[in-house]
Amino acid sequence: MQDNNSFTNIRSLLGALAKAMNLINPDMEHHHEQTAYLAYQVARECGLDEEALHLTIYAALLHDVGAVVSEKKQSVLEIEEDAANVAITGARMLRDLKQFEEIADVIEICQNSYVKNQKLAETKGGSKENAAKAYLYIEIASAIHLADVVSLMLREDEPVLNQVKRICSAIECGHGTEFSPTMVDAFLRVSKREFIWLDVLNNPAFLMFFAGEMHPVTLQQTVELTGFMSRIIDFRSPFTAMHSAGVAASAKKLAELAGMSEEECLMMEIAGNLHDIGKLRVPRAILEKPGKLDEEEFNVVKEHTYYTRLILMDVEGFGKIADWAGFHHEKLNGRGYPFHFDASMLDLGSRIMAVADIFSAITEERPYRKGMDKENALKVLHENIESGGISGEIVELLEAHYEEVDAARDARSREAGKRYFASLEQEV
Repeated sequence: MQDNNSFTNIRSLLGALAKAMNLINPDMEHHHEQTAYLAYQVARECGLDEEALHLTIYAALLHDVGAVVSEKKQSVLEIEEDAANVAITGARMLRDLKQFEEIADVIEICQNSYVKNQKLAETKGGSKENAAKAYLYIEIASAIHLADVVSLMLREDEPVLNQVKRICSAIECGHGTEFSPTMVDAFLRVSKREFIWLDVLNNPAFLMFFAGEMHPVTLQQTVELTGFMSRIIDFRSPFTAMHSAGVAASAKKLAELAGMSEEECLMMEIAGNLHDIGKLRVPRAILEKPGKLDEEEFNVVKEHTYYTRLILMDVEGFGKIADWAGFHHEKLNGRGYPFHFDASMLDLGSRIMAVADIFSAITEERPYRKGMDKENALKVLHENIESGGISGEIVELLEAHYEEVDAARDARSREAGKRYFASLEQEV
């Protein structure tokens, strides 16, 4: 395996993360893409270079990422009411990865006024190089803040070109105080181009044409990045705080034992990290219900694997990963969901993922119960074999190497659990 080769790219991965965030609340999608598009156009008008423009787009797309861990489903307006805390939380989450440090730096200050950010920069001091970087981040943050406000001011019940004067007047009031003078002036110039406003409303997907690859990502880096994404998926609830990590570790270990290649084993780990990304669409009340779900609630849960596959299919290099992650609730007898594929459609990776998901779910600790011991866990797995749901060969492999697989799962689960509870202590 040549891990120094590009496996995917930042654009694809962050695009998938942005889509996943949109699952939490449908009205977030329009807002984040509008903000990113407008911020890009304003920053471009100011003459920022390509790297700075990429930073602008991705920071704008993810500026509300901190809202993902909220205890309740929030509208865009509710998120904006707590915008400063959301930004700080999001920046803290993103800083776990070196590749996202600059994005985190911008997001942390993107809800501050221009004046506040200038004062913060002055108190930090530092070298000329650091000062120049701080100035750039303040300008990018101001472009995002301005675009964020503009997006919130747009009305769907009025022709967009008839709203331009009202919006521009409001933005001018923040010249040099709420927003950078440079960015306000650039916005006023951009606002005279009718197509910009029409793009904002009609071409949300057009944004990604402006965002080149930014940086290629190796397979190992993809494992690390998707590990971070799995924390966003799981951190919404203590009921899921350790699950994706445990599935990823179990799936990778089973893949190794099954003789899959080194590259395929890492791809299995990625699939495990992201197999529940579609669950961002499921309300926390359903995720955390201690008793049995009723039919309507279970129908909501059934959607999640479909959205997992839908999101991952668009990521460059993720063809097999999308299948392995998206098919983890399919059964060999065709009675799974949502595709109802049978054994003829489920390859080795899909079969491993199904076993890893059940194994991790029943052995990990949850707030309302302890994980099952070996005897009871194997009993549940064998019941699933007998009903025609999962692969007997994979379960036999797990049983023969139970301690090894369980140790891998437990280590990763505990690590994720510690990170989750540490994050609660840092809540703003």
